[in-house]
Amino acid sequence: MPAAARITCEVTATRLPLAAELARIVHACAKDIGQKISVRTTTSAASVRRSAAPVFTLHLPAALAADQHPVWCLACRLACFCPTARVSVQVHGENAFRPAPSPTIAPAARRRLHVA
Repeated sequence: MPAAARITCEVTATRLPLAAELARIVHACAKDIGQKISVRTTTSAASVRRSAAPVFTLHLPAALAADQHPVWCLACRLACFCPTARVSVQVHGENAFRPAPSPTIAPAARRRLHVA
């Protein structure tokens, strides 16, 4: 899998030791299904106010979303192994939508439209 197409799992927990343990679970689940993955762990005081449940967020490019059954399998495995955690998948499609090129306006049309 090319580096640009790499899947990242962000693990957010209330305590760093818990985030580290959850990161090990992510690596084990990904290894079981043959999915390469990068893991980032974070702690969040904001999550304490909303919920003490840890959060797994899988980030992947749009190119992998449609044809990557292992991604969805990984999300399900994480939910099964950590039933109190919230699991979400964020598909990043920023490269899928490119602005259309600006049309070239002829000089005569520019004068009629008063375009600089």
